[in-house]
Amino acid sequence: MISKITLSARFVPFMVLPLLLLPASILNATPRLNLDQTSVTVPVVQGSNGPSQYIDAFNIGDGTLNLTASPNVTWLTATIGPDQVCGLSGGCYPITIALNTASLTAGTYTGILTIADSGAIDAPQSITVTVMVGGDVPSNLVFYLAAGGTTSSSFTTGSAVTAKVSADTSWLTVSSAVSNGVTTVTVKATASASMAAKDYNGSVTISSSKFAPDNKQISVLLHVTTVPIVQLSSSTISFTIPQGGNQESIPVAVNNAGQGTLTVSGVTATATNSGTWLTATSVTGGVTITANPAGLTPDTYSGTVTIASNADNNSVTIPVQLTVEAQGPPAAFAGGAVNNANFANGEALAQGDIAAVFGDQFTYGAPQGATTLPLQTKLNGAQVLVNGVAAPLFSVLPGQIDFEVPINAATGAGTIQIVRDGQPGNLIYVDINPSVPRILQYGAGYGVVTEPNGATLTGTPSTQPVKAGDVVVIYAIGLGPTSPSVPSGTGSPNAPGLAVVPGTTQVCFGPETPFYQAPCAKAAFAGLTPDSVALYQITITIPPDLPSGSNTMLLLMVDNVQSTPVTLDVQ
Repeated sequence: MISKITLSARFVPFMVLPLLLLPASILNATPRLNLDQTSVTVPVVQGSNGPSQYIDAFNIGDGTLNLTASPNVTWLTATIGPDQVCGLSGGCYPITIALNTASLTAGTYTGILTIADSGAIDAPQSITVTVMVGGDVPSNLVFYLAAGGTTSSSFTTGSAVTAKVSADTSWLTVSSAVSNGVTTVTVKATASASMAAKDYNGSVTISSSKFAPDNKQISVLLHVTTVPIVQLSSSTISFTIPQGGNQESIPVAVNNAGQGTLTVSGVTATATNSGTWLTATSVTGGVTITANPAGLTPDTYSGTVTIASNADNNSVTIPVQLTVEAQGPPAAFAGGAVNNANFANGEALAQGDIAAVFGDQFTYGAPQGATTLPLQTKLNGAQVLVNGVAAPLFSVLPGQIDFEVPINAATGAGTIQIVRDGQPGNLIYVDINPSVPRILQYGAGYGVVTEPNGATLTGTPSTQPVKAGDVVVIYAIGLGPTSPSVPSGTGSPNAPGLAVVPGTTQVCFGPETPFYQAPCAKAAFAGLTPDSVALYQITITIPPDLPSGSNTMLLLMVDNVQSTPVTLDVQ
């Protein structure tokens, strides 16, 4: 993804059939896999097999699906039924998932069921199956808070439940919400400013669940303290790396949710099984956790990272899981090709868009970014084919490639395919439009807006707000072809005012969507940023009658094609 935006940079890096060229006639005759559900969570009574689960697979293309189901754990099996009518949904292939969990001890287990068809678009796809042996309701909860603070913990139940807190515990509340048949219960602790620094006890009683193990009393302990409290950005870490792949690292921020100064005194990594694949180092503001699959065979490995500190919760443990995969072809995820501004699933891409495709085993080398112009169409041995044509690449990682959709890519239904060292991967569906404008985002949904010099951000809480009459520059992608046309992968002309987006570009403002009554400003300029690749800039003057507010919504209208909104801070 775009982790850093340097607006003066020359380019903006960012997120198994050998059908290297697919004419429309072939694409139209190809089946396309769609699943009505890609995850299930099931509570299971310890010592018994879980109830069978049912998921439907659909062919939303042409031809016929020939599906296979492959689990990655022994307690999970599946059978695929023949094509049949599934009510109003039409023809489908029913998938029956059996949960052979009788031998599992209490705990939460996750398996992956891969549904494949080597001749289909958007295949393979994965179904994540989670079983909670003994249920997910904890027996106790422990919270740490400074006076005036609040925190919460959530768990799921097998059915709708009644949740009640103990008497005389005004600091403790409970709520529940049901989604897709699963109830999420949230227990919240709030320490008022007047609460003394000591321990407080309470309880939450769960009842009325159809799954008997859910019905229990949860003891709750609240530590109100005047010393530091460790708060982690991630409570668990998981890696998936192919056998022989490079080591990977994930940062975890260590924050102080309490008072005083937090000091981390040590970080210890322990591989529960198989050697020294897990390491962790303390860095400013947190820790970096690294998994190295060298010498490991395909399997799942577990470990822990323990952080010692001067906090009240002075020893915090992070569970870590490493899944070592057998090497295989590169696999792009269905729906995994997204624009590089908001990364939203299900949206079309534009001709000349900056996009990211997500998947697995794109490369076995270290991450690599482009260093020269024009952009190459192969990095680290990896290529992205858009409708069979190699696309310019910004960067290549094992699970993500950032690329430019060729400016002359055919519009309409198309495919994306990853090729690694000459080995082609699967095909995924993509919809390509002439333009799909998307404003780059910064922080909590704020648009990337600068002063006219292009070097200073504005219009966010961490910068100065904009005000009526200001001239600002908005940065975006996906505005489509320009006049004159700029070849894919090359830098745009370095003189301002060239490579203009034809037609009319407006910027509209409003307190909320829809924007049909919002004030709009016609762009003084809309086109490619000089010396950049596929990065657009729009110059406007903030309307004089625009109301002030920190949550003003802003969007682009390019010849009546509307972008998604971002937030702007207006004074």
